[in-house]
Amino acid sequence: MTDRLFVSRRTAIISGGLAAASLAAMPLTGLAQGSYPEKPITLVSPFGGAVDFLARLIVVQLNNRLNGNVIVDLKLGGSGTIGLAHVARAAPDGYTIGMGTSTALTSAPHLIKSPGYEVERSFTYLGLIQTSRQVLVVSPQLGVSTLAEFVALAKSRPGALNFGSSGIGNSIHLAAEEFNSAVGIKAVHIPFKTGPETDAAIMGGEVQYTFASVPTSLGLINGGKLRPLVVTGDSRDPSLPTVPSLKEAGSPAALPDQLFGMVGPANMSPAVLAKLGKAIQDMQADSAFQDAVRKGGGIPSQIYGDDFRKLVLADSRRWGDLIKRLGITPS
Repeated sequence: MTDRLFVSRRTAIISGGLAAASLAAMPLTGLAQGSYPEKPITLVSPFGGAVDFLARLIVVQLNNRLNGNVIVDLKLGGSGTIGLAHVARAAPDGYTIGMGTSTALTSAPHLIKSPGYEVERSFTYLGLIQTSRQVLVVSPQLGVSTLAEFVALAKSRPGALNFGSSGIGNSIHLAAEEFNSAVGIKAVHIPFKTGPETDAAIMGGEVQYTFASVPTSLGLINGGKLRPLVVTGDSRDPSLPTVPSLKEAGSPAALPDQLFGMVGPANMSPAVLAKLGKAIQDMQADSAFQDAVRKGGGIPSQIYGDDFRKLVLADSRRWGDLIKRLGITPS
């Protein structure tokens, strides 16, 4: 899951007025909702791991609210674009929806010539389900325990340290590039195919650091395999309460949270949105669901509709600008 030197604007549980205002165009009452759903709803997950985990939490909740008619369909590949392109092409009848993530919505479209969708107009933005922080992790063998120690080491050895990510231009790579620029260090990027491969490379000494999604890195951090130095954002992450934030550590870098939301095809009907939107709102207000999100390392969110879309477009512009500055061309 996942960013240009301004303070992250998504903290803790995002809720309240934004959610109410953003659903003004998504009325939840007073519409003829018919008998939707009359057949199973497919929730497309474009990634495994933390995204698929969240999708399955969502399915349990929506099945309780939509007559047991929601299933998960994994459509992997293309940095999430294969799954989201399938959603964008689907009929806008509410029977195909998808998990929209930072990588698939904000960075991948700048890296793939024909992703199969345009973030501005191909989707109905249903809701931001959770955010998650990224965490700067290093090998315990590197011999540093704080951000200040790490930056001092990297500056004393310009170009000698390697950092890993799960692919050129993904949210982890871009976060690390922004961080390096902000704190004034030079390091070599080593791309891998997956996050676990990156983690293995840190533990094996091939690379010295990476930014990792908190939900996917908790196990290795708690097991002592990776050492966390800071989390992105203005405040500490509830899943890593002893790890300071970038702001707390005095870093000039400020990276946004990773987004994990739900989208549908463009032009979904108001009647379907009314019923589906209410089910999503009720799910996100459910304390058991919020607890499950936190246990998975996420931060529950209650942002809907156009407010979710605005966050996506802002991050897309930011990553697009950085990709151009880095000279990465679409393939």
